Amino acid sequence: MLQRLLVLLIAFGLAACSGLPLNAVAPRVSVAEVGIKSLGLFEQRFNVGLRVSNPNDFDLTIEALDFELEVNGRPFAKGLLRATTLIPAISSMVLRVDAIMPSKNLIQQIKTLPPETLRDGVPYRIKGRIKTDKSSTWLPFDYAGVVGGDEQKSRGRAV
Repeated sequence: MLQRLLVLLIAFGLAACSGLPLNAVAPRVSVAEVGIKSLGLFEQRFNVGLRVSNPNDFDLTIEALDFELEVNGRPFAKGLLRATTLIPAISSMVLRVDAIMPSKNLIQQIKTLPPETLRDGVPYRIKGRIKTDKSSTWLPFDYAGVVGGDEQKSRGRAV
Protein backbone atom coordinates (compact mmCIF):
# COMPACT_ATOMS: atom_id res chain seq x y z
CA MET A 1 0.00 0.00 0.00
CA LEU A 2 2.79 2.41 0.91
CA GLN A 3 4.60 1.60 -2.36
CA ARG A 4 1.50 2.42 -4.43
CA LEU A 5 1.08 5.72 -2.63
CA LEU A 6 4.73 6.56 -3.22
CA VAL A 7 4.46 5.71 -6.94
CA LEU A 8 1.31 7.82 -7.22
CA LEU A 9 2.99 10.80 -5.51
CA ILE A 10 6.02 10.52 -7.80
CA ALA A 11 3.78 10.37 -10.89
CA PHE A 12 1.86 13.48 -9.82
CA GLY A 13 5.10 15.23 -8.97
CA LEU A 14 6.53 14.52 -12.43
CA ALA A 15 3.30 15.70 -14.08
CA ALA A 16 3.48 18.95 -12.10
CA CYS A 17 7.09 19.50 -13.22
CA SER A 18 6.20 19.12 -16.89
CA GLY A 19 4.77 22.63 -16.96
CA LEU A 20 1.44 21.84 -18.64
CA PRO A 21 -1.73 20.10 -17.44
CA LEU A 22 -1.90 16.32 -17.80
CA ASN A 23 -2.39 15.19 -21.46
CA ALA A 24 -1.59 18.70 -22.76
CA VAL A 25 0.63 19.35 -25.78
CA ALA A 26 3.10 22.25 -25.91
CA PRO A 27 2.24 25.00 -28.42
CA ARG A 28 4.01 24.78 -31.78
CA VAL A 29 5.92 27.74 -33.19
CA SER A 30 6.98 28.19 -36.83
CA VAL A 31 7.91 31.10 -39.10
CA ALA A 32 5.02 32.45 -41.17
CA GLU A 33 6.81 35.44 -42.75
CA VAL A 34 9.74 37.83 -42.41
CA GLY A 35 9.67 41.48 -43.44
CA ILE A 36 12.39 44.12 -43.34
CA LYS A 37 11.67 46.84 -40.79
CA SER A 38 14.91 48.84 -41.00
CA LEU A 39 18.46 48.47 -42.29
CA GLY A 40 21.37 49.99 -40.45
CA LEU A 41 25.12 49.96 -40.41
CA PHE A 42 25.42 47.81 -37.28
CA GLU A 43 22.14 45.91 -37.23
CA GLN A 44 19.04 45.11 -39.23
CA ARG A 45 15.52 44.94 -37.79
CA PHE A 46 12.91 42.52 -39.07
CA ASN A 47 9.20 42.10 -38.47
CA VAL A 48 8.84 38.32 -38.01
CA GLY A 49 5.44 36.68 -38.12
CA LEU A 50 5.50 33.60 -35.90
CA ARG A 51 2.64 31.13 -36.22
CA VAL A 52 1.79 29.83 -32.75
CA SER A 53 -0.49 26.78 -32.82
CA ASN A 54 -2.46 25.49 -29.86
CA PRO A 55 -3.29 21.80 -30.46
CA ASN A 56 -5.07 21.44 -27.10
CA ASP A 57 -8.80 21.40 -26.38
CA PHE A 58 -8.43 24.39 -24.03
CA ASP A 59 -7.37 28.01 -24.58
CA LEU A 60 -3.76 29.07 -23.93
CA THR A 61 -2.59 32.55 -23.09
CA ILE A 62 0.90 33.29 -24.39
CA GLU A 63 2.70 35.54 -21.90
CA ALA A 64 6.19 35.72 -23.42
CA LEU A 65 8.34 34.19 -26.13
CA ASP A 66 11.98 34.41 -27.16
CA PHE A 67 13.68 32.81 -30.15
CA GLU A 68 16.72 32.47 -32.36
CA LEU A 69 16.29 32.12 -36.11
CA GLU A 70 18.90 30.34 -38.22
CA VAL A 71 18.99 30.49 -42.01
CA ASN A 72 21.04 28.02 -44.03
CA GLY A 73 22.58 26.66 -40.81
CA ARG A 74 23.87 30.05 -39.66
CA PRO A 75 22.60 32.52 -37.05
CA PHE A 76 20.24 35.03 -38.61
CA ALA A 77 18.24 36.99 -36.02
CA LYS A 78 17.00 36.95 -32.42
CA GLY A 79 13.77 38.27 -31.02
CA LEU A 80 11.57 38.37 -27.97
CA LEU A 81 8.00 39.27 -27.18
CA ARG A 82 6.29 40.04 -23.92
CA ALA A 83 2.60 40.41 -24.61
CA THR A 84 -0.49 38.62 -23.40
CA THR A 85 -2.15 36.90 -26.35
CA LEU A 86 -4.97 34.37 -26.20
CA ILE A 87 -4.70 31.40 -28.57
CA PRO A 88 -8.08 29.62 -28.65
CA ALA A 89 -8.30 25.85 -28.39
CA ILE A 90 -7.31 23.92 -31.53
CA SER A 91 -6.31 26.98 -33.53
CA SER A 92 -3.34 29.13 -34.43
CA MET A 93 -2.45 32.79 -34.65
CA VAL A 94 0.39 34.81 -36.17
CA LEU A 95 2.23 36.94 -33.62
CA ARG A 96 4.34 39.87 -34.85
CA VAL A 97 7.76 40.00 -33.21
CA ASP A 98 10.66 42.41 -33.74
CA ALA A 99 13.90 40.56 -34.46
CA ILE A 100 17.40 41.98 -34.61
CA MET A 101 20.20 40.78 -36.85
CA PRO A 102 23.79 41.99 -36.37
CA SER A 103 25.46 43.10 -39.61
CA LYS A 104 28.10 40.37 -39.23
CA ASN A 105 25.32 37.75 -39.58
CA LEU A 106 24.11 39.39 -42.80
CA ILE A 107 27.64 39.40 -44.22
CA GLN A 108 28.08 35.70 -43.35
CA GLN A 109 24.74 34.86 -45.00
CA ILE A 110 25.72 36.65 -48.21
CA LYS A 111 29.17 35.02 -48.30
CA THR A 112 27.97 31.46 -47.65
CA LEU A 113 24.60 31.23 -49.44
CA PRO A 114 25.19 29.14 -52.56
CA PRO A 115 23.09 30.05 -55.65
CA GLU A 116 21.53 26.56 -55.83
CA THR A 117 20.08 27.10 -52.35
CA LEU A 118 17.88 29.86 -53.72
CA ARG A 119 16.63 27.46 -56.42
CA ASP A 120 16.13 24.48 -54.10
CA GLY A 121 14.83 26.45 -51.12
CA VAL A 122 16.50 28.02 -48.12
CA PRO A 123 16.52 25.92 -44.94
CA TYR A 124 15.68 27.62 -41.68
CA ARG A 125 15.39 26.66 -38.04
CA ILE A 126 13.67 28.47 -35.23
CA LYS A 127 14.30 27.50 -31.65
CA GLY A 128 13.47 29.13 -28.40
CA ARG A 129 11.07 29.04 -25.50
CA ILE A 130 7.53 30.12 -24.78
CA LYS A 131 5.72 30.97 -21.53
CA THR A 132 2.01 30.26 -21.16
CA ASP A 133 -0.54 30.83 -18.43
CA LYS A 134 -0.86 27.05 -17.96
CA SER A 135 2.83 26.52 -17.19
CA SER A 136 5.01 27.62 -14.32
CA THR A 137 8.11 27.09 -16.49
CA TRP A 138 9.21 28.11 -19.98
CA LEU A 139 8.47 25.48 -22.65
CA PRO A 140 11.14 24.91 -25.33
CA PHE A 141 10.36 24.69 -29.05
CA ASP A 142 12.41 23.74 -32.08
CA TYR A 143 11.15 23.82 -35.68
CA ALA A 144 12.97 23.41 -39.00
CA GLY A 145 11.72 23.97 -42.51
CA VAL A 146 12.57 25.09 -46.03
CA VAL A 147 11.22 28.24 -47.62
CA GLY A 148 11.19 28.92 -51.35
CA GLY A 149 12.33 26.59 -54.09
CA ASP A 150 10.00 24.44 -56.18
CA GLU A 151 8.10 22.93 -53.25
CA GLN A 152 7.60 24.04 -49.66
CA LYS A 153 9.02 21.46 -47.27
CA SER A 154 8.97 21.61 -43.50
CA ARG A 155 9.42 19.47 -40.46
CA GLY A 156 9.17 20.36 -36.85
CA ARG A 157 8.93 19.04 -33.35
CA ALA A 158 8.15 20.47 -30.00
CA VAL A 159 10.81 19.63 -27.47
